[in-house]
Amino acid sequence: MTSRADYNNMQQLDLSSYQKVNGSFGKRLIYHAGIDCGFCVELNYMINAMLYCLAKGYRFQLYSDDANFGTSKGWTEYFESFCEEVHEAFHHKYNLHRPPQWHRIISNTIKTRSLSFVFWELKFMLKSLVGHWLAFRAYGEYVKLSQDVVSDPDMYYHIPALGFDGSYYEAYTMLAKMVWQPQPEMKQQIVKTIGSLSLPCVYSGIQIRGGDKAQEARLITGRQIIESLQPADGDCIFALADNYTQLEIVRSEFPQLRIVSLCQPEDQGYSHQAFCIAAPQSKRAAIIRLIVSIDLLLHAKKFAGSITTGPSVFIMKRRYAEPSVIAVDCAKEMLESVLTLPIDQRAALSANKMSNSQTKKNKMNP
Repeated sequence: MTSRADYNNMQQLDLSSYQKVNGSFGKRLIYHAGIDCGFCVELNYMINAMLYCLAKGYRFQLYSDDANFGTSKGWTEYFESFCEEVHEAFHHKYNLHRPPQWHRIISNTIKTRSLSFVFWELKFMLKSLVGHWLAFRAYGEYVKLSQDVVSDPDMYYHIPALGFDGSYYEAYTMLAKMVWQPQPEMKQQIVKTIGSLSLPCVYSGIQIRGGDKAQEARLITGRQIIESLQPADGDCIFALADNYTQLEIVRSEFPQLRIVSLCQPEDQGYSHQAFCIAAPQSKRAAIIRLIVSIDLLLHAKKFAGSITTGPSVFIMKRRYAEPSVIAVDCAKEMLESVLTLPIDQRAALSANKMSNSQTKKNKMNP
């Protein structure tokens, strides 16, 4: 395994080197970015697909014309291009996320006493077959699609052409840094934001999630997250938040701290469903704020978030080796194994950890 001393050097992947290696593969996989999940979940899936391609020897290509985080320009609306893109319209309907494994579908069928999950899986299998047939007709060869990607967090990556030899997390971080290259317009917005917030060189970062996250996980308060950082009086904390009312409550609870954010007074909890049907310019403005916020959190000295939220998971996976990056709802030594679990399992672990913490706190303060 790559030594800790080589960690920083290993993480710097030259784009031209990646493109040369990626372009050398004969077989190819076309990944559909921005299908139906939140931006950071989609980003995480995309990086896993890139890892799959490097490990299996497939040329990674991208389809993002219809990305749910864009306004028809896809990935390059916000970030620099890193691979060849395709534009055939059939990918919109037939290039899909990989569904849950059959044992999970059967488990849900038994739990709900409904065959809806089975019918959904059969419908997916039919659409997948059609997608592969359309791809063969369009490209004259068998092409893998998003649904063919299998992520293996236990895999060890040996890629001599890139001078890389390391774990899943080391490989993930390497690719995450390479693709996270904002367009010049985005970079200007980041610099402008730092100036407008008077953000100091040293600051901490947090994510406070509200809104529709409550439908799949237990919400964690801003107080709980900030307390996990153990900040000193006068510290500056940048917060990625989606509920302005809750942000103001946290500010009142910690008057000794300077808590800054791009959260707006009209923000009262993120709803992914509402975001997906929003006007293009409204959607673009929201994504720009999100990308700027994530970039600032990636450069924070310390970061605290939850294992149940997309942005926090991306940040913690990219900065996994840093002791100053923590999850308030997961022990540091368990973080690597937990971050790759499905959301329902992460939500259960998160709720259990927070319940145990609250019970312990109540016993200490009867």
